[in-house]
Amino acid sequence: RRSTYSPEEMIPKQLIREKLPTISEEEIEAHYNLLPERYFIYSNADEIALHIKMVNELLRRISEADSMSTLVPIVNWQNDLNLSLTVVNIVTWDRSGLFYKLAGAFSVAGLSIVSSKAITRADHITVDTFYVCDANGGAVQDSRAQATVEKYLKKALIRNEDLLPAIEEQDRKMRGASWMRPATHARTPIAPSVGVYHELSLRHTIIELSCEDRIGLLYMVARSIFEHGFDISFARIATERGGAMDTFYIEQMDSTPSDSGSLLALREDLNAIVSRK
Repeated sequence: RRSTYSPEEMIPKQLIREKLPTISEEEIEAHYNLLPERYFIYSNADEIALHIKMVNELLRRISEADSMSTLVPIVNWQNDLNLSLTVVNIVTWDRSGLFYKLAGAFSVAGLSIVSSKAITRADHITVDTFYVCDANGGAVQDSRAQATVEKYLKKALIRNEDLLPAIEEQDRKMRGASWMRPATHARTPIAPSVGVYHELSLRHTIIELSCEDRIGLLYMVARSIFEHGFDISFARIATERGGAMDTFYIEQMDSTPSDSGSLLALREDLNAIVSRK
């Protein structure tokens, strides 16, 4: 249920200030002013403080001589052994197709995205959080997987390389080795479905989809949204028992109202993606 409290009541700014004694008051205030309320609903104080520190690091790169360094994302990895997953926070400048490129880097490394949150500040800095696990369903302990993710993030974001061939190769490897791995979770069959509707109060179009999860699914869905001329302004990804249940808030890149024809074409493509085996 949606909270009726304001962000300040949910996460007091004083608490954030105490956690960030080296960050200026102006940067903390800006973070509150540049993000919508839903960010504060879905983030706790530690997450907000981490994001402000990562934004601070990104902004400091502006003064560096090498302008390309400002395009390299700030990445933070934290293992949550109680939940048997790894939390990966990524802060970077917004750019075309950003979300699907981020998702693709995890797929190339053979990591499964259990859930994700993505949101963009009004100054075009994005805050993306991915909850991922390795092929056996646990936290990511292999430093090579982390290195692979960050390597392909740079390939996709700086050199604009298409990650789909590498994702398909990784999928073939994992399918070939799947008989060697014990089943860690019982899979629940899910009938593929795609819903597209307008939320007038939020002035966005919302996509809700569900299907059986697979390597590269989020990459292909988010890329299709981009190729149809839409930006993802907010995403909530959930994977459980082998099923994907994802929600995207989208808007046209040129800020014009979404027309029924373009949304119908997008829905048809998404239906084809989620129905694919």
